[in-house]
Amino acid sequence: MPAALSAWAAAAIAVRLDPATAAMLGVGAGAATLLCAVVLICARRRLALLRVALIILGTTAMVCLPTAAKVDQRSADPYSAAVEAEAQVTVLLQATGEPRRTESSGRDGAVRWVLDAEVLEGTASGQRFRVRVPVVLLGDGQWSQVRHGDVLRAAGRLAGTEPGDRATALLIASTAPSMVQRKSESGDPIDGLREQFLGLSSRTGAPDGGLMPGMVIGARSAVDEELATRMQATGLTHLTAVSGANCSYVLAFVFLVFRGLRFPRWAAAAGGILALAGFVLLVRPEPSVLRAAVMGGIGVLAVLTGRGRLSMTLLFLSIAGLLTADPWLSGEYAFILSVAATSGLVLVGPLLAARLGRYLPVWAAQLVAVPLAAQLFCSPVLVLLQPGMPTYSLLANMAAAPLVPFITILGMVAVVLVPLLPWVALPFAAAAGWGAVWVGGVAGFFASAPFATIPWPGGPVGALLAAVFSTGILLVVRWWSRISALVRTLAGSIFHGGVAPGWALWFAGGGALGLAVTVIWNAASLKTPDWSIAACDVGQGDGFAVKTGQHSAMIFDAGPDPAAMANCLDRLDVTTVDALVLTHLHADHYGGVDGVFANRTVHRVLYSTSEATLPAEVSAAAASGKVMPELISAGAEGAFGSISWSALAPSARGAGNSENNASAVLLVRIAQGGTGDVTALFTGDLEDDAVGPLLAAHPTLVTEGVDILKVAHHGARNGGRRITDAVSPRVALISAGRGNEYGHPHPQTLAALAEQQVHVGRTDLQGTILLTVKGEAVHISPSG
Repeated sequence: MPAALSAWAAAAIAVRLDPATAAMLGVGAGAATLLCAVVLICARRRLALLRVALIILGTTAMVCLPTAAKVDQRSADPYSAAVEAEAQVTVLLQATGEPRRTESSGRDGAVRWVLDAEVLEGTASGQRFRVRVPVVLLGDGQWSQVRHGDVLRAAGRLAGTEPGDRATALLIASTAPSMVQRKSESGDPIDGLREQFLGLSSRTGAPDGGLMPGMVIGARSAVDEELATRMQATGLTHLTAVSGANCSYVLAFVFLVFRGLRFPRWAAAAGGILALAGFVLLVRPEPSVLRAAVMGGIGVLAVLTGRGRLSMTLLFLSIAGLLTADPWLSGEYAFILSVAATSGLVLVGPLLAARLGRYLPVWAAQLVAVPLAAQLFCSPVLVLLQPGMPTYSLLANMAAAPLVPFITILGMVAVVLVPLLPWVALPFAAAAGWGAVWVGGVAGFFASAPFATIPWPGGPVGALLAAVFSTGILLVVRWWSRISALVRTLAGSIFHGGVAPGWALWFAGGGALGLAVTVIWNAASLKTPDWSIAACDVGQGDGFAVKTGQHSAMIFDAGPDPAAMANCLDRLDVTTVDALVLTHLHADHYGGVDGVFANRTVHRVLYSTSEATLPAEVSAAAASGKVMPELISAGAEGAFGSISWSALAPSARGAGNSENNASAVLLVRIAQGGTGDVTALFTGDLEDDAVGPLLAAHPTLVTEGVDILKVAHHGARNGGRRITDAVSPRVALISAGRGNEYGHPHPQTLAALAEQQVHVGRTDLQGTILLTVKGEAVHISPSG
């Protein structure tokens, strides 16, 4: 354990240092190691603390010295200078992973893709450089067709990454990939085998959503996006790709087959290790696969030498070895989760199985103990990745786990047979595919169940809370007899000094669990997302909020659905509405007005319309809130805290030739002290022909521009590009419904925004969007 901990600490520190400092740390640790060794030899006694110091210092030197050399190789000029200057470059690179969709969209609102790659050579500011360094590439949809191992050219801008990141830079691609060589055309037998198997899996007829290739050979790009979301919601994400467990299945299966054929133990072990090495090459060395493969190889050697299955020792040894070879694993969640899961299985898996074995059959106890042990150890890490606890994760893993070994083994048999006898391989692949259909069905069933995810705080607080919760469960399991006796004694005092009946013990346990869940639920709700302006996901309509205080906001329109609007404002923790502005009286802007008033105090209702009367829904909601609606027109203004607003249109009642052109247009200023104001322009459904009079009446919109623009009419073509060209926004918000029948937003609107390099937030793609103003910066994050 000291070796593993010191290796992890040394790796985490060394990758964040410059090469010279990392080398000095390694040399110093090496010299101290030699000194400790000399003292131990001369003393001729077992000095326990000195022996531990020898291990810690020796491991530190073992990790830091090669890490210093690796960091130095990544610091070559002029590449490093180009990263520091965030320069434009043209590079030759090789893909080292599969493209992945991002949750956020690009400047034009289109989905962006992320690709892990290695830069091989390039040009920056007229200077050529040759390096071999990892980068993360961010590109548009054209990059989704790149595959692992492809060599291609691209141009883009480099941006620095955080210290300790594996990637030396973020490459923001400005061009489509120019293919130099497809990996599939290079004659690599491994890639050829993968392609053959992927082709075979598409012919099985099993509607597995691409899950089977992911479980067998780690082809995650084949997994259907909706299925991947369901797997994530039920805690089955680890089954969408090859994990350490798959390595164990392959090693055990080959070893047992060889022994069944009466091969000697050493030959069976050698066959297992060779099969494991081939499996790692086939699925590509992911962190969890590397860890499991190294542990499996060391484990076989331990068994052959008579040392037995020293699981934790093997885990610690594999950690030290892997971090020496690749120190950047120290900060990768996949590796951290793999180590956590293995630790849970080794340390508390047998204890959980033994305790559960008192009440369940042995096979059932083990079936529950394995996923429970892994989940208890992984939960504190998982909440850092995604706040929320999958309620049915344990049940889903229990339902899916028995089929995973069969899917892995049947799939690997198909992989071996497909280049030789494809027609023989097909039944094995089909059987594995139908097994994956069951796993996908389990995910779908539990993902659609009520309360599939429990709210949970994110960040360090959430991780600490999860760790306390997991530790509490383990303590109860470990000392269950003593705790139950204590509870019976305490509860028994209520029954005249006697022993409490069994139902009292269950009542006390249920009460404690209910209290814990209540505390966690409330703690999760304490953290309100940081925001200044919110574009609520209300479907095909508009619903915006501008924060005016800790629990107050100014609301622009209410969308078509009261429930959607109420849900958004509840999540934003808005309990007071200083002013509700209904820009015009179309149902997709006022239909959700009851949701604004629900459990909230509304001080003012401002509206604009070309009609003579208010809709009944608006009048009734205003009456329920005891507020009188006020007609708004150009010249009206007000302020709430650091927020001030002024109405720029319409100039009079019924202005314009339509209800859309009667939209109230408001300019909102968010004061930022000495850094100046951030401005936002809300345009309702104003059409292009009404923009000219607006700009003529307010020329400062053109001379000063705005920072944030609410794109008129959900991005429709008749919203026009004239106002976008005139006010030059940094950020544009488009509120539209997913797959709406109107085709909003229109491609011409998106093209105009892309031409001006405006950052676009779209509720149809990203759900609710939060803008946070900090100084002169506007941070954009989808929260839906």
